[in-house]
Amino acid sequence: MPDNDSARGVVSEGVNREALRPTTETAGRSLVSSDTLALPDALALALQENPRLQSFAWEVRAREAQALQAGLYPNPTLSAEAEDLPTGEPLGGFLGAEQSVRLGIPLELWGRPWKQRDVAEAERDLAGWDYEAARLDVTTQATKAFIGVLAAQERVRLTEELVRLSEEVYQTVSRQVEAGEVSPVEQTRTRVPLSEARIQRSRARQSLESARTTLAGTWGRPEAPPFEAVTGPFGPVRALPPLSTVRPLAARNPQVARQAANIQQAEAQLSLEKVSRYPVPEVTAGWQRFGGPGTEAFAAGIALPLPLFDRNQGATQRARYRLQRTIQEQRDARVRVDTALTRSYRQLAAAYSEVQTIRKETLPAARSAFTAIRQGYREGKFGYLEVLDAQRTLFDVQRQEVRALSTYYQRRADVEHLIATPLAKVPDE
Repeated sequence: MPDNDSARGVVSEGVNREALRPTTETAGRSLVSSDTLALPDALALALQENPRLQSFAWEVRAREAQALQAGLYPNPTLSAEAEDLPTGEPLGGFLGAEQSVRLGIPLELWGRPWKQRDVAEAERDLAGWDYEAARLDVTTQATKAFIGVLAAQERVRLTEELVRLSEEVYQTVSRQVEAGEVSPVEQTRTRVPLSEARIQRSRARQSLESARTTLAGTWGRPEAPPFEAVTGPFGPVRALPPLSTVRPLAARNPQVARQAANIQQAEAQLSLEKVSRYPVPEVTAGWQRFGGPGTEAFAAGIALPLPLFDRNQGATQRARYRLQRTIQEQRDARVRVDTALTRSYRQLAAAYSEVQTIRKETLPAARSAFTAIRQGYREGKFGYLEVLDAQRTLFDVQRQEVRALSTYYQRRADVEHLIATPLAKVPDE
């Protein structure tokens, strides 16, 4: 399967802000222009129409709005009072009562709104990294599904070839029976492998339909796959860069890269809790009349909460503990990704070795043996049982090659997912 680095769209540096823009007007629009589907088109469809990615994009926009709200200053308050209202004379009593109108403004002297905005922006960045992780997951899922369709197509092709060869042997034996060269029992016996081959072909076709549905499901339309086949035959199988050059790229994985934003958010939260222990004074100013003409006066005041008991000490300590937790989570994330990368790389190396062995040794030998035995059968040197045995052996080896190739590209997708980089871009040294 050819590399499609630009289509993979994996994370490399920071959060892709443009990809976070949710779109609704393109939902349902197909990029498939024919009955065949290439990997770049499959990935573009998944990234554009996957419902999970669209939900993450809306969450990022919600976090942006939250950051806007967090940076706003509190609103002033307007209060009005009337005291000593006498009964029995509504209008005159109100005009002669003591009246006051005051405007109160909280004074944020400690930069609390800015720090609240810092916390909200850090949470927005975390949502962005969550989106990047989901985008990489969807890309890998679509790539694996595409590989599954390729493998299913190859298995269908192999079973059709097996049916063709089985029919050829059956027709040859039938002609020999008609000529009186072999017993009619031999014709009956050759019908069994032919029926088995047709059953395997039917199963392979059903598996192909399931694989097509799985691929279409990555962009939210499993009920009607808009393609008949995928293009991009297996090969070439490239040699792997050494693990020593692959392992440092694990830092690009969103689960690892997001930890820096996680620590930043925890530090911003601690800074906010520290300033929250200081009281917020409220200054009031207004107009007041004491009941008679000429008794108006300007009134001013200040209210200051006294932090005698609640100095926000519990919340500050909690923020400190959570900061330490995020530091440990950063180490844990790197260990988990490194462990998974080492395991996936070794599985990829084993699959690569298997593919090379099958292609260079096992498959050529099986083909050569089948060709020789079939030719010898036509010349009367071998019986049909030898032909059927060689035929089954060749089919099993070819099926093993497809399975090994599928495993190779599946594990390759796993490694690229963990390093968020196509292996073709990793230097050999």
